[in-house]
Amino acid sequence: MSIKNLDIFFNPKKIAVIGASEEKGTIGYYVFRNLLGKGYKGIVYPVTSRFEGVHGVEAYKSILNIPHPIDLAVVATPSNQLYTALDECGIKDVKGVIILTPNFDVRSNNPQQLEAQIKQLSNIYGFRVLGPNSLGYIRPSKNINLSIFKQTPQKGNIALISQGGIFCSAFLERAVGKNVGFSYFISLGEKIDIDFSDLIDFLGIDPETKAIILYVQNIRVGRKFITAVKSFSSTKPIVVVKSGKQSTNIKHSITHSGLLAGADKVYEAAFKRAGAVRVDEILDLFYITETLAKQKRPKGKRLAIVSNAVGAAELTVDALMRVDGVLAEPEEHTLLEIERGLRLKRKVYNPIYLLADDGPSDYEVVIKNLIKDKNIDGLMVIHVPYPGINPKEIAEVVVNTIKTTPHIPIFTTWLGDQNVYSARDFLNSKGIPTFVTPEQAVRSFIYMYRYDYNLKLLQETPEAILKDYVPDFKKAQEIINEAVNNKREILSLHETMKILYVYGIPNIETHIVSTEQEAVDISEKIGYPVVLKIDSVKIFYKQQKGGVILNITNKESVINAFKNLKELAVSIDDPDSKVIIQPMIIKRGFEIAIGAKKDPSFGTVILFGTGGEFFEALKDYSIALPPLNQTLARRMMEETKIYNYLNNLPEYKDILRYLEEILVKFSSLIVDFHQIKEIEINPFLVSSKEGLAIDAGILLDRKTFDSKTHIDTLCPPHLSITPYPFQYIKEATTQDGETILIRPIRAEDEPLIYNLFKSLSEETITFRFCQRLVDMPHEKLVRYCQIDYERELAFVALMKDKSGNETIIADVRISKMPDLENAELAILVSDKCQGKGIGNILMQYCIQIAKEIGLKSLWMEILKNNNRMLYLGLKNGFKQAYDDEDMVRVVLQL
Repeated sequence: MSIKNLDIFFNPKKIAVIGASEEKGTIGYYVFRNLLGKGYKGIVYPVTSRFEGVHGVEAYKSILNIPHPIDLAVVATPSNQLYTALDECGIKDVKGVIILTPNFDVRSNNPQQLEAQIKQLSNIYGFRVLGPNSLGYIRPSKNINLSIFKQTPQKGNIALISQGGIFCSAFLERAVGKNVGFSYFISLGEKIDIDFSDLIDFLGIDPETKAIILYVQNIRVGRKFITAVKSFSSTKPIVVVKSGKQSTNIKHSITHSGLLAGADKVYEAAFKRAGAVRVDEILDLFYITETLAKQKRPKGKRLAIVSNAVGAAELTVDALMRVDGVLAEPEEHTLLEIERGLRLKRKVYNPIYLLADDGPSDYEVVIKNLIKDKNIDGLMVIHVPYPGINPKEIAEVVVNTIKTTPHIPIFTTWLGDQNVYSARDFLNSKGIPTFVTPEQAVRSFIYMYRYDYNLKLLQETPEAILKDYVPDFKKAQEIINEAVNNKREILSLHETMKILYVYGIPNIETHIVSTEQEAVDISEKIGYPVVLKIDSVKIFYKQQKGGVILNITNKESVINAFKNLKELAVSIDDPDSKVIIQPMIIKRGFEIAIGAKKDPSFGTVILFGTGGEFFEALKDYSIALPPLNQTLARRMMEETKIYNYLNNLPEYKDILRYLEEILVKFSSLIVDFHQIKEIEINPFLVSSKEGLAIDAGILLDRKTFDSKTHIDTLCPPHLSITPYPFQYIKEATTQDGETILIRPIRAEDEPLIYNLFKSLSEETITFRFCQRLVDMPHEKLVRYCQIDYERELAFVALMKDKSGNETIIADVRISKMPDLENAELAILVSDKCQGKGIGNILMQYCIQIAKEIGLKSLWMEILKNNNRMLYLGLKNGFKQAYDDEDMVRVVLQL
């Protein structure tokens, strides 16, 4: 439902409090008191059968008795009265409901049944639901306190969404004490209807909100969450703290990859891919909230430190190094200016060590010069009280110095207790974040830096490393379908190796043998030493059952090994299992592990790391969400120790590029087959020249066996990120008979899109972007080319020259609104190709696709003097909705 009715939900004019009460200690009492006492401008109606009036306001026995329409109902009744109250809300045509029922699962006799009933009523009547287990929400700018919290924070530009209820109380109290303001403060509860993604979509377009803070316990639908975060993380920082780090979803995993890919690791990968920054502790969340509210984000991780205590500065440096920060190197002239200005002349370096009794003037000299230095991204100011020096005067210097100078982010730590309270309060009141310890300040600095850094990583333009890559999908599908038809979950080694091979992942020479003599013949053909393995669909890890016999060097050993493996087959009740022979690899190399598993929240995830028999023991691995491109594959690898080790070996530089290709191909396999529950290649042996899969296994998902066919949706059910929509590639013919290729845009298209932009006339640019643009920098091109196909479909039209080089001649895009039901259409055709019917071809194609994906309407905003586009829209059924001095909006109802 996305943001449907949320504008009314969070700006209601008429509110009914069902269960309003005169009794202190009840939820109905606190909610009604808060609304009456906080300056809310709307009308509040108490609904209760116990009182004639509540806080002097006439009460109604039922919401149905209120003679006015109601925007929002707050339900504070016992759980056994909840169904009746919600049913009456539906009859009353209420747009939204907040269910304030703490400990809902304990207080309800059958919470699962009641949840199902709430969902059913919400679907029938169409009202939005916040909760249950919600403690309400606060919107300071509108004086709305629909919560049990007595305190209301000041107006600000940060929105906090908390899944935990009581956690909100502690957070709110601290925020009020630190003068941190909020645009919204929302307790989410059980997420029966309104969830994180709905609120992110709503707050993403809210002009009052500049940053979003999330306290997450669990996410049910990972795809919806990632799509919402990706839509806004580039324009509004989204910070997450996730509880339950030690809980896992690995109990039923068979592969080592599945065992290692615990729930928290998957959440970490999901947050990173979406562009959110994760903090580790609740205290960090307190501090980064304050910092985001008061400071701009650092552009790098170079920190300058000034302190009147050596020990405090050294602890700060230690903390900075632990989180991979950088001690800034100020410019020489900066240090010289500081040395000249200090009361006692001396050489200074970063950290800048002031004397214990240095006063305000010394701090002023240091801060004034450091904040202008281009080699510094953040400044840490530390003060330890000293007899005769007033800590508040030092704080005043900090505030006054930065008033007149554009400055980098500043973090302060006034160490001590009662002696520094007034100084801290003063800094807080002036918008300077204060920290109890320097370690906390350093973490906030690095978290803020990581946000921008993560976005930059996601915005890198990948190379097109698999231009002619076409895997044999049908062959792999035949193998998997045969297993599914036989209700078999484990694929044999031979089947697995075939699938890897047809997807371009090389593997070791493998032979199936049925007799002793055949085993001897094959062994002598490929040359000793050899390896014999049992190939049974009843054993996933053959080595653990004695199903792998290594380093066989002669005929007699082959015969004995064959006999042993056939005896093992009988013992596991699989007498028809085959025996496999492979050459024994003895050359130098490194063992890599590549795997994947299905996560219940985020679908299939990919794992890469150090492989071999110590895979689990070393735990050197990273996790990423498919689909992967070249950049994402490299970034995933860079998180491991094995990658960084190999990267320092000159002879392995080329093989690392090769591993990027292998990961992209592996990702393609994962994307294509929703039936794969777990897969592991271990080891994948890499030398300086090549890489080979030595052993591998695939476990299929039994839940997919009964589905007749794989539903061809834009995003397959086992993924959280929509893969490249190949189904929308088509050819078309222009009016003059030229063939063009229309396909969805790729991240790799950035250079071609840039060339298109540079070829455009000023008029064409103005018509498309409604403004003059002299350049299209990388930051804009990234947002143009790297899109979320779930939210935006962009297509390019291409022509090829005689040499086969492609040129993009047109671009068209369908950009969904946050309601996910309506979308904007925009078309751009290069000047040299205008008048050939290409715009009409693209518009008709987009209208067709918009209908297929269930959109309700398309609209365009067109400059009034863009006559050709106005004519094209009207020709294809668009109707004029409104016009102003410069623009005309046309709408096509689908």
